[in-house]
Amino acid sequence: MTQQQPSNTTITARLKPAAPATAHLLAAAIMWSVVGLGLGIRGLLNLDFSSWTGIAWAAGALITGALKGQFILRKTACRAISRIIERGDDKCLGGFMSLKSWLLIASMIIMGKLLRASPLPHNLVWSVYVAVGAALAVSSRFFWQARSEHRKSMADSQNG
Repeated sequence: MTQQQPSNTTITARLKPAAPATAHLLAAAIMWSVVGLGLGIRGLLNLDFSSWTGIAWAAGALITGALKGQFILRKTACRAISRIIERGDDKCLGGFMSLKSWLLIASMIIMGKLLRASPLPHNLVWSVYVAVGAALAVSSRFFWQARSEHRKSMADSQNG
């Protein structure tokens, strides 16, 4: 006689949006890209370009963000990529980021709201948005590259 699993386990297993690691990498790449572009565009649209200072704020924020994306967020992206690949396939799609990362995102959303409500200069506030957006957009390429490489290695392993 075979032993049956409890019904709640099978229901949970059936409802879990499991996906391969390539889908997790795609989800991360899309999220970092969309959020980065969204923040950057929102910041640029709200900067005051009525004088040269708005251009200076935008340029400084874009340069700062690009450097942060290349040299600081690269490490974060690589850790997330390693985590996704090590977890393997058939994991819950929402798990493409760790709980710690989801909590960090929630705190950043709150900090963004507090920043907009602060008495800080208008151009400073929106330059932070531009810088963070640029950093995320620049570093999203690491997820796109990792997804491409992972798909290629999976195809090679199936063909060879």
